[in-house]
Amino acid sequence: MAGEHFQIHDGSASLVGTQLDNSQTVSITTPNMISGIFKAALAAAMIGTSVAVDTWGGSVSLGPTTSTIIKAVTTIIPGDAPPTQNGVLALWPGMSNGTGDLVQTTLESWPDNSWCGAKKGQWCVRASLFGSFGQLSGDASAVSGNQKVKILYELLSDNNTWRQTVTDADTGAKLSSYEYKSGPFMRGYGTGTECNANCSPTVAKQQYINTEITLAGADPNFGKTIATAQKATYTGLASSQGGKVWTIKEINVPAMV
Repeated sequence: MAGEHFQIHDGSASLVGTQLDNSQTVSITTPNMISGIFKAALAAAMIGTSVAVDTWGGSVSLGPTTSTIIKAVTTIIPGDAPPTQNGVLALWPGMSNGTGDLVQTTLESWPDNSWCGAKKGQWCVRASLFGSFGQLSGDASAVSGNQKVKILYELLSDNNTWRQTVTDADTGAKLSSYEYKSGPFMRGYGTGTECNANCSPTVAKQQYINTEITLAGADPNFGKTIATAQKATYTGLASSQGGKVWTIKEINVPAMV
C-alpha cells in the first residue's frame, strides 16, 4: 500500500505516523487489517492496493436499511485477549454506507500490546476510521476482558461529521474518541471478529449488551435484515417509533477455539 502511513506495533516495522492535532494520528495498523463489513464495497474503494484475506469469527449484522443510521451505541464485554498473539486479532462493531468509510472502533490484540499500555490478557481499544486512505485513529487505551466498553457513534448536527466516543460503561472514563466527515449515508451496522496474519484466535466469548441503532426515518423491515455467522447469537431484537429505533438486548459471540 505504497504512499500510506503505517504504524506497526509488533516490532516488524518502524513506527511511522502523521500528527493531525494534539489527540489524533493517521495510521494504518497493518496492510491487511481492513474490516469485512460490506467487504466488496471496501475492496472497490481500495483498488490498486494489496489486501490479504482475513479469517473470521462470529458476527451479527443488520442492513442495509432503506433509511440511514444517525446513531448507534453498544457495550462490549470482550473477554480476555489471547495470552500470546501470533498475528493481529480485532473485535469491533462497525458501520458503513457500503461504498466508502467504515466507522469502526477496534479492540486489538498484537504480539506486543505495550503500545497502548496493555498487559497480558488485555486489549488495546481505539476509535478508528477505515477507507482508501488506510486507518485514522484516536488515542488508544488498555482494557481488560471483563471491562464494559461503551462504544457510541453519532452523526453531528452538521449532518456530515461522525463522532466516535469510547468510554468505560461503569465509570464513564474516556478511553478513546475520533471525529471525521464521513457523510450521512450509513446504512449497515454489525459486529466483527477479525483474524489477520495467522492470528491467535479468541479464547473467550464476547458479549454485546444494550445495542441501539437509531435511523433518520422509520424502516419497519430493518429487523428482517439481521444475519449471524459462526454460531453467534442474539436475543431481544425489538423496535420502537414505528421502526426508527432498533434495539438488541444481547449478542453473544463464541470463542474461536
